[in-house]
Amino acid sequence: MIDLSIPNIFSKKDYYEIEERIKALVDAINSTGQVETIASCEGHGSPFRPPYVYFKTTVEIAATIERKLHEYYSTGRLNTFWTLQGIFDGQYHLCFLLLSPRHDERARSIIQSFFAFFWFRRQLDKDLKALSRLFQEDMLEL
Repeated sequence: MIDLSIPNIFSKKDYYEIEERIKALVDAINSTGQVETIASCEGHGSPFRPPYVYFKTTVEIAATIERKLHEYYSTGRLNTFWTLQGIFDGQYHLCFLLLSPRHDERARSIIQSFFAFFWFRRQLDKDLKALSRLFQEDMLEL
C-alpha cells in the first residue's frame, strides 16, 4: 500500500539545502521552468527513508511526467517503477510527489529497510540519474 501522507516538510531540516545525491534531479526539475520543487529526500538508511521529490506544477504537465516515467520504466531506463501522487498542500493547492512505490514499501519493513539502503543504493542512485535525464532531455516539450 502506498502511503498518501504529505512528506514531513516541517522537520528541523533546512529544505533550502538539497542533498547531494538528489541535487541533479531537483536542478533538472526546476530547470524546466514549469515545475517548482518544494522538498526532496535522496533516501536514507537506519531508519530507511525513501527518496522523493515534492513539487508544484499543472495537472497537464504532471500527466506528461507520468507518461515519461512509464516509458522509462518499460524500456529499462529505470531499475524501479516511479510514479506521481497528487497531494493537497496546507493551502489546498494540488501538488505532486515523485516516488517509487517499491522504495516506499521497503521503508515499512525493518529487515527490508536495512538491506534496501545498502543493497539497493547503487540502483537507486542510477535511477536518480535517469530521472534527471528524463527532465533534462525528454521533458523539453514543457
